Amino acid sequence: MITIKGYVVSKTLVTDPTGSKMIAIQIVEERETPGPVITGTDETSQMMRDVMPPLVQQLLRSMPMVGPLMSGKVPIPRLLIWLNEDEAEALGPKLDVGDAVEIRIDNGKMELVKI
Repeated sequence: MITIKGYVVSKTLVTDPTGSKMIAIQIVEERETPGPVITGTDETSQMMRDVMPPLVQQLLRSMPMVGPLMSGKVPIPRLLIWLNEDEAEALGPKLDVGDAVEIRIDNGKMELVKI
């Protein structure tokens, strides 16, 4: 069984080419931002691996436009589902932007659960 925890980042109402209303729901998963890659086995390389990640984060936070956006996590798109209005109603609890969800995939069956 595969389990992915994420949250709804967008819910958009659009009209398809036939004139029907469709709802697009996008879910992302947050992952830690990878740090810089430093190679080598000597003492200087080890010191750089210890010192550089916090130093780079502090530098980015001090920049006027990047600082407020720098959280140490990056959103990874995981699911984009298009539903007509009837399917969206049948989905169960209404999903809104910011809602936490769990995507469960087991044996070819997918389940979307609001948590």
